[in-house]
Amino acid sequence: MTRKRGHTYYRCTKKKGVCTQKYIREEFLAEQADHIIKKVSLSSEWKEFMLAELEKEQASSFHSDALFVQNLKNQIKSVEETLDRLLDAHLDSTITSEEYIAKKQKLLNQKIDFSEKLKDFERKGNRWLELSKQFILDSNQALIIASEENLEDKRDFLKKIGSNPRLAFRSLLLDFKNPWRILAETPVASLCDAPHFGEKTNSETWLGC
Repeated sequence: MTRKRGHTYYRCTKKKGVCTQKYIREEFLAEQADHIIKKVSLSSEWKEFMLAELEKEQASSFHSDALFVQNLKNQIKSVEETLDRLLDAHLDSTITSEEYIAKKQKLLNQKIDFSEKLKDFERKGNRWLELSKQFILDSNQALIIASEENLEDKRDFLKKIGSNPRLAFRSLLLDFKNPWRILAETPVASLCDAPHFGEKTNSETWLGC
């Protein structure tokens, strides 16, 4: 970055050696940043529509998730009961020590497996729903960020949606991260004028018009 005649200019940082790219004025760089940011923007109408679809997904998965958790808990309880019976058989000398040790280890391995699955599910749960919700909210903020003059906010948002920012022939380029890349390559606004509330509820057809 350099200042000259009341203007601020940018160019590459020359981290990878000599750079032949020319400087670009700050206001032109900001315009290009705004153009990139707008590629991943969602209108408020689309935001509300997609959040409503997420709520439906969450409601439909609640019952199946509860059954999955309860099934794992039942399997853990069943293994624990079998371990108790196995110990009683060992104490009553119904089975040998060798048999007891072998069967006990097998059951303990099963219990560990079920317990790890339960912990993993409880830790992650419907995390994808929360991530999707945040993605939608962030996308809705894109137009606001692009319309304002806060260059720091623009820079931070570009870091969020992409990587490897670079200047080539006075053009700002970056590689979009997923899922921003999908949104940038298939802008919702270009698919149809507005979401058709109530007509399509399957999440796989959200973007169909």
